[in-house]
Amino acid sequence: MTDETFWDLIDTLDGVIDEDGADLLGERLSSLSAEEVEAFCAHLAGKVGALAELPLEGRPIPDVSDEGRPPIPLVGDAYENLLYAVVAAGRERYEAVLADPAAAEGGEWDAGEAELLVDVAATVLWDVAGQDWCEEFDPLLSGLPADGRWYDTRRGSAWKSAPRQYGNAAHALDRALNDSEEWRAWWSQTGLRKIKVGVVVNSDGNLGNVERGRSIARAEFRMSRSYFGERDSAGLRALAVEEATRIMGAIAEALDMTPPPPLPAPSR
Repeated sequence: MTDETFWDLIDTLDGVIDEDGADLLGERLSSLSAEEVEAFCAHLAGKVGALAELPLEGRPIPDVSDEGRPPIPLVGDAYENLLYAVVAAGRERYEAVLADPAAAEGGEWDAGEAELLVDVAATVLWDVAGQDWCEEFDPLLSGLPADGRWYDTRRGSAWKSAPRQYGNAAHALDRALNDSEEWRAWWSQTGLRKIKVGVVVNSDGNLGNVERGRSIARAEFRMSRSYFGERDSAGLRALAVEEATRIMGAIAEALDMTPPPPLPAPSR
C-alpha cells in the first residue's frame, strides 16, 4: 500500500472521525485483502508513532470540547486521542504538525471520538487478517517489554463492583495458570503465542466465544447479572474455580485441543 492509498482511505473520514466515518472506513477496509489491511495498519501505526516522537504531550492544545475555555495540557488518554485525531484530520494537517509541532496549537481538534480510528482498524485487522492490533501494531505499546504470559486475562469496568473474594481468587488462578509448566505445555499444542481472555458480568445470559487468529487466540465470556448470586466467601472462591474450568473447557473444544489438565493450586 502506498502512502497515497493510505491517505485516500483516511479521506473517507472527511477530516474528523465519528461513527458514520468509522463505518464507511470499516466498509472500505473490509473489502481489502489481508495484506492490504495489514499495510494500512502499519501506515497508521507509523504515523502515530512519528507524532509520539514530537513534544506534544503536555501542551495546551485546543479541542472542540473546550467550548471556548482555555485549553488544558493533554496527557494520558486525551494525548493519545490527539495523535489519532491528527491523522484522521488528513494529510495536510498531519504533515503541518509533523513539520512544526507548535502548529497543533494553531487550530481546534476533535479528539473526542478519535479512538474510533483505532477501533475500526483493530476490528477489520482481526476479522480479515487474524492479527491483533495491540499485539502487533499499536505504536504506543511497542516499547513495553513482553510479559511472557500465554494466558492473558482482562476484566473491565464491570468488575469494579465484583466481590473482593472472587476477584482475589480469580487473579490467583490466572497467575497459577501462567506459572504452570504443565499448562504451558498444554497450550503449546496450539502453536499460538497466547490467548487473550475477557470476562464481563452484566449480560442477559451466559455466553462464550473463542476465535483463533494468526499468532494468538481471543476469547470473550459474558456472564449473567445473577453470576455472583448470594454466595458467601467460600462460594465466591469456588466460583472462580468453576469459571476457570468452564473457560478452559470452552477453549479446548473451540481450538480442537486435548482435555485440559487439572487446575493448578492458586499462586500466593
